[in-house]
Order: sequence, then structure tokens, then C-alpha cells
Amino acid sequence: MPRSMARRSLLAALPLLFLGGCVQTGPMGSMAPGVIGPVAPGSIWAGRIGRVTGTDGMVDNPLWTAEFSEPGFRSDLASSLTRAGIMTPGGTNRLNADVESVTQPQTWTKVQVTMVVHYTIHDATGRTVFDQTVTTSYTSPLGQSVRGIDRLRIASENAAKDNIALLLHALGASAEGAPTGGPF
Repeated sequence: MPRSMARRSLLAALPLLFLGGCVQTGPMGSMAPGVIGPVAPGSIWAGRIGRVTGTDGMVDNPLWTAEFSEPGFRSDLASSLTRAGIMTPGGTNRLNADVESVTQPQTWTKVQVTMVVHYTIHDATGRTVFDQTVTTSYTSPLGQSVRGIDRLRIASENAAKDNIALLLHALGASAEGAPTGGPF
């Protein structure tokens, strides 16, 4: 094969190599676990949460603005609690979810995101009835996507899924977090 023909073949195949490594990711708002089982009807948490609150601005790294949304996280958390039968419109308790940190160590071959969320549940009188900090980590290797920004989105979504799944487990519901790379 002549050298110029081999060069043209390589140039034609190069975009296909990059496309093969790309992963379609959902929009942010894909932080809820995919599989959630309800709490037992007699559980102390069944139907108890009426709203989810939190403090915005806990994550102050400007690089995260496109990759992580605290209100989006709380919205997916509320949706997950509803699917588990823990959150209902008539619930008297309030769950406060403060994202304390989201870190993103990166290397050429992987992106790892570690997320720390402090959860507290307050009853109708304001008394704290649940207080737990949940730390999760997800590593997105080069094989999930060639583009670093896509791997960052994948890792942040899955660290959030795992975090919500662990909270649901603590409240007596079953949940499956990230499909791979997480603590499950």
C-alpha cells in the first residue's frame, strides 16, 4: 500500500476512533437512581417528608457551574424520595440537603468526582430527627468518553446517584445508584 494511501486511510479513520469512545450523556438532572424500591408501609419514614431544602452556593468552583447544579440535585433527590414513598405533599418533616463539597481530581486516563452531602431531617417542631453525612465517589475512565468534559459530567451524575441511593438505603428504601464505578 503506497504511503500516501495509508495516510489518507488513517485520516479517514481517525474521526471514527473518537466517535467510538464517545458516550451520550443525559442533561444534568439525571442524578436520580434508576431503580428505587419503596419503603415498607410501616416504616417511620413512609410519607413523612413534605419538602426538601438546602443552601445554594456550597459548591463555589466556577468550573462546576455547567457540570453540577445544587437545585438540580435537590430536585432529583425530591423525585427519588417521592418514588420511594418517603416524600408526599402532606409530609410534616423537612429534609435539608447541603452539598458540602464536590471534588474532581483528574488524570489523563480517568476523572474522579467525590461528593459530600450533609442530610438532616427536621420534624414539624424543628427538632432534628435524622443527621447524616454521605460521601460518595465515582471514577469515569477514559473508556467511557474521550472528551474530559463528558467524563466529568458522567462522574458527577453518578457520584450524585450513588449519594442519593445511600441516603435512601439509610431511610429504609432500596435503590441502585450508578451502574458501575460506585460503591455498589
